[in-house]
Amino acid sequence: MAKAKQKAATNDISKLAVIYARYSSHNQTEQSIEGQLAAGHRYADLKGYTVVHEYIDRAMTGRNDNRDDFQKMLSDTSKKQFGAIIVWKVDRFGRNREEITFNKYRCKKNGVRVEYVAENLPDSPEGVILESVLEGMAEYYSLQLSQNVQRGLLESAKKHQVIGGNVPLGLMMDAHKKYVPDPKTAPTVKLIFDMYAEGSTTSEIINHLNSIGMRTKAGKPFTKSSLTTVLKNEKYIGVYKYKDIIRDEGVIPPIVDKEIFYKVQELLKVNRRMPSHKWSYSDYILTDKLFCGKCGTAMVGESGFGKMGVKYSYYICAKRRKDKTCDKKPVRQEWIEEIVLQRVQGILQNEELLEFIAENTWQYYLAQDESMEKLKGLQTELDKVEKSAANLMKAIEAGIFNDMTKARMDELDDQRAVIKKAMAEIEIEKGFKLTKDHILYFLEQFKKLDYKDRDCQRRLIDVFVNSIFVYDDKLRIAFNFGGSDSTITLNEVDKADRGEGFVCCASCPAKYLKPVHSWKHDVPAFSLYIFI
Repeated sequence: MAKAKQKAATNDISKLAVIYARYSSHNQTEQSIEGQLAAGHRYADLKGYTVVHEYIDRAMTGRNDNRDDFQKMLSDTSKKQFGAIIVWKVDRFGRNREEITFNKYRCKKNGVRVEYVAENLPDSPEGVILESVLEGMAEYYSLQLSQNVQRGLLESAKKHQVIGGNVPLGLMMDAHKKYVPDPKTAPTVKLIFDMYAEGSTTSEIINHLNSIGMRTKAGKPFTKSSLTTVLKNEKYIGVYKYKDIIRDEGVIPPIVDKEIFYKVQELLKVNRRMPSHKWSYSDYILTDKLFCGKCGTAMVGESGFGKMGVKYSYYICAKRRKDKTCDKKPVRQEWIEEIVLQRVQGILQNEELLEFIAENTWQYYLAQDESMEKLKGLQTELDKVEKSAANLMKAIEAGIFNDMTKARMDELDDQRAVIKKAMAEIEIEKGFKLTKDHILYFLEQFKKLDYKDRDCQRRLIDVFVNSIFVYDDKLRIAFNFGGSDSTITLNEVDKADRGEGFVCCASCPAKYLKPVHSWKHDVPAFSLYIFI
């Protein structure tokens, strides 16, 4: 792994950054690792960041997250060693919206920002929508790019060959790329199934295997996750699977008897624990969006059980939960999420409003296009290099030629190559221009989502909702198309209240104002103030 050059030390984690670069062997036209790193360092210098590390994956694809350095980087976000990740473009973080959103979510949860060199996306309401459009375009491009690769994989799967070198414990690949039992580790797999079928717990099996020196396929001690993976793998009874396309039985020599395998599957169902009732960050889609109207503190999710064993989930003011210094009442999760989602769906059904959002976002995109300024800056750097090279040539012509002048000339040649490559990359990027129709098209795609699906609900909230302030008698929502630079605070919300039942962002046309709505539920009704 490459090591980044350290600048002056700083105690401000927000100014410490890492660079992630990925290169796909299937796409020979994309920016090289070196080009991405050089651009990342220039971006860091511009932002005043100290680059503390570089994470690099070579000959990888964005179609999945099986990237060693990428996964290590995501894991390192929890160590509080840096505050920003610099990547070339949105598609470096995965090439479908679900992966990109999930990976960014992990970073955000750990307080780490994701910043793009080639796509200027400030952390603002319009930037959120623009980023969503670019994520959708990256997904479309990836699907187009991967078609040939997928066809090749499917042909290999039809021949029941190993794909990607992923061979589970107990099996190995023969000369024809077929699965065959591994005489060294197959007995371990059989032992695992026998012990579980005879009543041993996963903890007992793990302790036994680790105590006698058995290891996973990766050479690591067994864990509950790795053991469960073994117990659920149908390859051990001869089944070859490829996605949901191919499932052929009897094509792999079995290691485990079918009767034992299916007994184990039933035991796994019986022994599966009830889901934890402890609050989970991912269970509550309004996390980071919902704020207490009384004190301005974020509201967090909690759940518990009533006397009759019924589970209740709700949002509670973090200050109230921590030290009881706020008396804001908790609000039911299902109730408030339903209100917010209904308002978002209402936006998507308003064609005039979608047109307004697309126009606003497009104008914002045009204002953020800094390609010409970047080219001017690079040209200035190139002129300096050329001038230094010309002066050095004069010295050489005058007879001054030694190891020092040779080293300096090599250094200038390297600088010239890096700058010219960066300029070429910008010229390539300028070849594509986002249009208002592009943005409108991707906004229209949100209408096709399954609104009952939890991931789709989260997507709608992340893209369209800026902030929500909840009081004991009313609710105020700010959406991501009002011209504000950051999450709207309680003070800003109070200033926006005109005293006539409406709240609106400064840049939003008056015709999009909506009156207060009342929502009848089995708890006191909230008045709903909408930023649209």
